[in-house]
Amino acid sequence: MKISKSRLKEIIKTIIREEKTAYQEFFTKALSKFGVSSPKELKGDKEKEFYDYVDKNWKAENETD
Repeated sequence: MKISKSRLKEIIKTIIREEKTAYQEFFTKALSKFGVSSPKELKGDKEKEFYDYVDKNWKAENETD
């Protein structure tokens, strides 16, 4: 089966949108876990700890080690 270029672009946009939404949900939950509503509220070691947590725990569908 052959896919048109425009259909392929549409599929890629959908995948990117779904990945972005999943990441946003994960990021919001991580903020809640740290007791804040924005990364701007984190200072010093807490900010580093937060981003380390996000980096360690977020696994994108197409991510490789």
